[in-house]
Order: sequence, then structure tokens, then C-alpha cells
Amino acid sequence: MMARPLILLLMLLAVPAAAQEPERIAAHQDWVAYVYGSGDNKICYIASSPKSWKPKGINRDPAYFQVAHFPGKNLTGEIHVEVGYPLKSGNKPRARIRVKKKTQDFRFFVNDSSAWVTDGKNAPVVEAMKAGSTLAFTATSARGTVVTDSYSLRGFTAAYKAITKACGS
Repeated sequence: MMARPLILLLMLLAVPAAAQEPERIAAHQDWVAYVYGSGDNKICYIASSPKSWKPKGINRDPAYFQVAHFPGKNLTGEIHVEVGYPLKSGNKPRARIRVKKKTQDFRFFVNDSSAWVTDGKNAPVVEAMKAGSTLAFTATSARGTVVTDSYSLRGFTAAYKAITKACGS
């Protein structure tokens, strides 16, 4: 299942400070690039936090949108969204990417507080993100609250190129 590498990434990021820390390799406007590990266990990823969200004042953990390369597993451009609150089971979150004057919609599946692209079709989402200016991610919480996080895509392409170079993808 495509979600396994990102679950591994989340566990690695939660390891105490005594363990190896991800290395920040570049910051491009609203996106930051990192490398973690080496050899077959090397992971290169970029991440960004939402610029705004609706409704205001909801209780949640930090949210972020990330794209990762796992060269040892021959996976590139895998998308993972951490929303910071438990998601409603069976929920089908949507990423709406603004490209020029049009929008493109992409569906996700959920597991607890995380979401991944349906059917592992990450490449079209990555391409839209490269061409786009904003991304709105809408999901329904386990309590039934519809939450929309708004992300900037400024710097996405440069950050993506940085992890592609770092991971040789």
C-alpha cells in the first residue's frame, strides 16, 4: 500500500531528538525541502503549512502538506496531508488547485488524521501543483466539521527540484 512509506516517515519524524534529525536542505518561499536517512532508507521531502483555514478557532494539531521521494523503494512524488485532527471515516477529502483561471480537483482517502491521493495517482497532482498558485484542501472531521486549509504553492517547483536532485529521482 502506498501509505506505508509515509507512515514510516511520520514515525521517523516523531523519534526523539537523540536520533537522526531530518536535514533541511533548502527553503523556497512557502515550501521547505528536507533529506532524512541514507542509502535505501533515504527520504527526501518538501512540506508547507496552511496559510489560512476555515473555520477559524478549531482545536487541532499542526497541519501540513508534503510530497516525498523514497528512492530505495522507487517511489517519487508521493503526497501526504496531515490535517491535525481525526478525520471522518469514509470521508473523501479534496484538493482544489488553482491553475491560471481554472481549478483542478483531486480526491484523497483517509486514515485517522492523514490523507493520501486516491489510487496512488500522485503525478497529476504534482504537475498541477507545479503549475498552480494556490491549493485548498477540504476534509470533514470525525465530529462532522468541514475544514478547508489554504496553501500557497509559491516555491513548490523549486523545492520539488531540490528533493529530486538530492534523491537522484
